[in-house]
Amino acid sequence: MSKYQLQYFNNYDLGKATSSKLIGLSGIVPPHGYYMVNDGALTLCYQLMVDSVSLGLSSTAGLVEVLAFNQASPGGSATPTLEDYVGWSKTAASGVQTLPSNTSAFLQRQPTDNSYNPAVNSPGAGSWQSVQPDPANPCKLVGMTAGSGTIQTGLGELLPSSEPPATILAADGDDPASNSTAVSGLPAADIGLMAPKITELLPNPNGTGNDASDEFIELYNPNAAAFDLSGFSLQVGTTSLHTYKFAAGTRLPPNGFTAFYSTTTHLSLSNTGGQVKLLDPFGNSIAATDSYRTAKNGQAWALANGKWYWTTKLTPGAANVINQPPVAGKKAATKTSGSGKAAASKSAAKAKAVKAAKTLAGKNSAEPSTTPIHLRALALVAVAALLYGAYEYRADLANRVYQLRSYLRAGWANRPSVARRRSPGAD
Repeated sequence: MSKYQLQYFNNYDLGKATSSKLIGLSGIVPPHGYYMVNDGALTLCYQLMVDSVSLGLSSTAGLVEVLAFNQASPGGSATPTLEDYVGWSKTAASGVQTLPSNTSAFLQRQPTDNSYNPAVNSPGAGSWQSVQPDPANPCKLVGMTAGSGTIQTGLGELLPSSEPPATILAADGDDPASNSTAVSGLPAADIGLMAPKITELLPNPNGTGNDASDEFIELYNPNAAAFDLSGFSLQVGTTSLHTYKFAAGTRLPPNGFTAFYSTTTHLSLSNTGGQVKLLDPFGNSIAATDSYRTAKNGQAWALANGKWYWTTKLTPGAANVINQPPVAGKKAATKTSGSGKAAASKSAAKAKAVKAAKTLAGKNSAEPSTTPIHLRALALVAVAALLYGAYEYRADLANRVYQLRSYLRAGWANRPSVARRRSPGAD
């Protein structure tokens, strides 16, 4: 690697770059091996050469070139040749890669051959994808949906720690072509595409009840281009696993739903609980349903808005329609609640009627009116009461009158003597 160098600029536009750095490399890379330049902690997941160098790459924008210096003769001048390059930017820009917003993610050039190796036909060529380590396995990279920062699928993978390519000869020494198993890689047409989704499955068919023909698993292709399922597999079960591998040339139509029936896959979905996964050619799970328990008779286990539901509306090959059956006891409760409301309404009506009846009865009763009485009537009543009292107590009144007259006569008779007694004292 001593004849190779990395040249780094702090902007993908060299007219705006304010600094650059030339990084010399060293060491030896074995055939079909990997060489990593790193300036921090590193998790080694497979065999590769590591060169610890201070990089100082910008997280806003930059450009890295791989230069090969060729020398015509010892001691002669060295001519640099551009071998490869990649530019990046924090914001979308023409001709460069957009950095993922997630700080734990990074950009990875996609594999394009059956050995999972990037095939670069010209400098800067190839497809790039935002990836991040799988939380369950840091040595496995999973792709990310553009702009969302969420895990999408495992289409872009680090070199798996599996057996190296090997040829197994037949026992008789003949050509092993018919006895060897080819290693299947990611179809080139799928690079850069989003992974399909499992959107619906029918574990317990109703009607004919024929599990061997009526069960189905539905896949959805979210891409505007056809998705090649060659080498992909469906896996069913949670403890006892069964797999169906799609035949070469099997494709999902763009933005379409496709149902794969048990007559084709020969997969049997358990009625007592299960799960379905979609595996890529490397055996990585790139899509999975939620686990279900007891399969509902004649109902589909369907995906809608990120959640899984039982639905009585089966839609193989079309967008899902969630039509949930009534929950046992809920309907009766609803009816009871409705009748209770009706009873309450009747009670309220009855109470109003009773109140109205009482009001009417009150109006028709003999209770005295509160209408004001005229003053003349009051005066007549008072005079009548006085006359009646005078009549009833006439004897007492006569006696009182007699006593009053006697008292007055005595007073008048004694008045002169009183005057005479007071006159001398006055002198």
